[in-house]
Amino acid sequence: MRNPMTSPLRSLSVLALGLALAPAASASGFLLREQSAAGLGNAFAGASAGSQDLSSMFWNPAVLPVFGGREVSLGGSWIGIHMDLTGASASRSPVFQPADRPIAGGGPDLPNAVSQPILPALYLSWPVTDRVYLGFSVNVPFGLVTEYPADFIGRYHALKTDLKTYDFAPSVAYKADGGWTFGAAFVARKAEATLSSAVDFGAIGNALGLPGFVPGARDAVSTLKGDCWAYGWKAGFTWQATPDLRIGAGYQAKATLKVKGNVTYSAVPAPLDTTFVNAPGAADVHLPATASAGFTWDLSPAFSLQGEGAWTGWSDFRELRVRFGSAQPDSVTNESWKDTFFVSLGGIWKAAPGWAVKAGLAYDRSPVDDRHRTPRIPDANRTWASAGVSWQASPAITWDLGLTRIFGQRSRLALTSGVDPAGPDFYRGNLSGAYDVGATIVALSGRFRF
Repeated sequence: MRNPMTSPLRSLSVLALGLALAPAASASGFLLREQSAAGLGNAFAGASAGSQDLSSMFWNPAVLPVFGGREVSLGGSWIGIHMDLTGASASRSPVFQPADRPIAGGGPDLPNAVSQPILPALYLSWPVTDRVYLGFSVNVPFGLVTEYPADFIGRYHALKTDLKTYDFAPSVAYKADGGWTFGAAFVARKAEATLSSAVDFGAIGNALGLPGFVPGARDAVSTLKGDCWAYGWKAGFTWQATPDLRIGAGYQAKATLKVKGNVTYSAVPAPLDTTFVNAPGAADVHLPATASAGFTWDLSPAFSLQGEGAWTGWSDFRELRVRFGSAQPDSVTNESWKDTFFVSLGGIWKAAPGWAVKAGLAYDRSPVDDRHRTPRIPDANRTWASAGVSWQASPAITWDLGLTRIFGQRSRLALTSGVDPAGPDFYRGNLSGAYDVGATIVALSGRFRF
């Protein structure tokens, strides 16, 4: 006879997977600004105005005529992230007696759960005429890998999150009269995601009154793997207001990732193995629009000042809808992300012929508040301190080195299970603690003119 709880249980599984996919729709939480060694040196101040090199086309394709000529820029950024969880505690819903029974496992303190990736970047520029320029760029604009031990006390919320996106963007720019340039780019984005978490089948069976089911005694792992292509555009302008002052602005349209893949479960105990089955899954996740503006101002032949401001429209991410290939209904997860902003101020000093020294400060606001933070993206407001150096080794070759230290504001977890079995965290449990977040970034690139 069919279990009467089959439909609710399937809905619970979909809710869990919907929450697992939520980080793939986040940006500022793991938006990767580290797209240039030259820009990193002054905290990307003035990037939208083309303050330094060809890599500014990531923010504003209109900068191509600013630099002119045939040029290739390539490099990479090493991001040494640390994300340390301290004072963590986890317990089950008070529905499971005794009330607030602790969840056993690793904790209360866990060292860094984040990988330390190297981000590549490639930029090409080719003038067609003295007014029309073509460009091409390859970037990794979003990405995060977090992984916790199998016995992590928050394992029902998250075990592994691995998200990578790759942007391929051909662009064109036009040099108009009056110091104006205009540009646009087509963006093809490849996304790949792997997300996993533990499932407390002991608690599920216990809630259903199945004999021999004890919370925490029959864990399994749920894993989602998926990928997709998405397409979008960006555009911008620059204006040489005076011989010493240039301003610029760029805009990137929002895009939708139509993620498709498969959900698999490990070691599901009977009789729940007829409900929690491997199946295809799909979700539409909405990446936000972004807008930025900046300036570069030559105060003297040896020193210039730059500034930058950027906005990311994460308030557009209101829900995540997960669809399954089976007959079960869609699952909708409400989100509460907020619009974010980034501001920076920097300077460049031409210390000697062929040498430039840079410095900058920045503030980067998180879209996540304490009520909605999860172990997948324990993001925080961040302050940047940056420095760098450029060396023109020859008329055709320039090397850039950038260094940034990011100081994250201490952030807290405050997830609650509630008492409603249909709630998204009912079987995941309460989870609290604090994260200390920060990073050291080192970037190196070379510019080659031909």
